[in-house]
Amino acid sequence: MPTSLEQLARAAAIDAFGDSPTVVAQAPARVELLGNHTDHNGGLVLAAAIDRYTVVVGRASEGRQAAVRSTNLRGVEAFTIDELAPGEQGAWGQYVRGVTWALGENDGPLRSGFEAALAGDVPLGAGLSSSASLQAAFAMFLIAAGVIPDLTPDLDDDARMALAKTLRRSENAFVGVASGLLDQFSCLFGRAGHALTLDCRSLAYDRLPLGDPAPAIIVVDSATSRRLADGMYNVRRAECEAVVKHFQERKGADRVRTLRDITLDELLSDWDTLDEAPRLRARHVLTENDRVVQGADALRAGDVVEFGRLMLASHASSRDDFQNSSPALDALIDSAQVSPGFLGGKLSGAGWAGCTVNLVQHGCAEEFSKAVVDAYTKRTGLTPIVHICHAADGAWGRAG
Repeated sequence: MPTSLEQLARAAAIDAFGDSPTVVAQAPARVELLGNHTDHNGGLVLAAAIDRYTVVVGRASEGRQAAVRSTNLRGVEAFTIDELAPGEQGAWGQYVRGVTWALGENDGPLRSGFEAALAGDVPLGAGLSSSASLQAAFAMFLIAAGVIPDLTPDLDDDARMALAKTLRRSENAFVGVASGLLDQFSCLFGRAGHALTLDCRSLAYDRLPLGDPAPAIIVVDSATSRRLADGMYNVRRAECEAVVKHFQERKGADRVRTLRDITLDELLSDWDTLDEAPRLRARHVLTENDRVVQGADALRAGDVVEFGRLMLASHASSRDDFQNSSPALDALIDSAQVSPGFLGGKLSGAGWAGCTVNLVQHGCAEEFSKAVVDAYTKRTGLTPIVHICHAADGAWGRAG
C-alpha cells in the first residue's frame, strides 16, 4: 500500500477539516497491453491495473454538504449533494461531483454529506487513466463511509461491474467525456500479477496470470505533446464508422453495429470498394482483436515471449494501418528492443504522442530503463520519463 500517499491525504484532511479521517480507499491506474482502439469498435481488450494510485481518506458528515480537498491542487471543492448538475469538462472537481451524482441516482438517495481529501501518484496525461483511478477510489470511499445505501466495500465481481457502469455514466453524462468501460473496469477488477481481458460488446472478462515471477510493466513517456490526440481520435472514429456504414448498406444495420460484426475476410473482399484510410483503420481493429485472442491464449499457456511478440505486432499495426504512432513513439520502441530484458512493447492509449508500454523480464527493470533512456535521448535529443510498474489489485475501501 502507498503509505506516503495515505499520509499526504490524511494530513490534507486534518488541515482542511480538523477531524481525523475514519475511512481510506485506494484505486490503481491501468495500462492497455493489447487492443489499441478496439474498445470503441465493440472489440476485445487486454489490460492491467498497475501500482500507481489515487488514495482518498475522509469521513461521513452530518447534513447534505460535501467538501473534497486535493493535495495536488489548491482549494476545497464544496457542494450540496442534492443539487448536482453537469458542468465544466475535465476539471478534477467535476469527476468527484459526477461520481457523487451517479451513485446518488443509481443507489441513492445518499445518506449524508462527507469530507474527504485525495492524493495520487498517477502521472497525468500519460494514458494511464488517472481520471478513472480517481473515480474508483472516490466511489470506494463513499461506499466504505456508509454514504451509499445498501452497498458495502466487499464488492463481488457482479457488483464491481455494476459500479464500473455507474462510473462510466458519471464520466459520459456528467463530465461530458465519451469514454468506454475499459478504464473503470480495469481500475476495479485488477489483480496483482495478472492481466485483464474484456469483451467490450458482451462484457465477458477474465483475469490471466502474467507469469511467476511476473514481468515488470514499464511505461515510458516520450516527452512529446499529446495535444494532437483529441482531434485525431475523432477522425479515426469517423473513419471506422465509414466502414461500418458501408457494410450496413450491404448486410443491414441490424447485422452490423460496429466493426466487431465484420470479418477480416469480408473486409478484404470489399477492399477495393473502400476508401484507403477507412479500410486500413478497419484492418488494424480486426487484426488487433485477433491479437487479443492470441495474447490471452499465450498467457494461459505461460508463454510471455509470444505475448511480447504480439505487443510488437500491435505497435506495427498501429503505426502502419491505424497510423496513430509518431517518430518519437517509434524511436522509443526501437530503443526498447535493444534494451536488456525487453519482451515486447507498443504505443499506449490514443497514440500520436505520449507513452509506450513495455513488458520487461523480472529483475531487469532498472537496467532496461537506463538503457532505453540513453538510446532514446541519443536518437532524439529528448529525455523520456520512465515509470516502472507492476500489475496490481483493484480498488478497495475500508474503515481506517
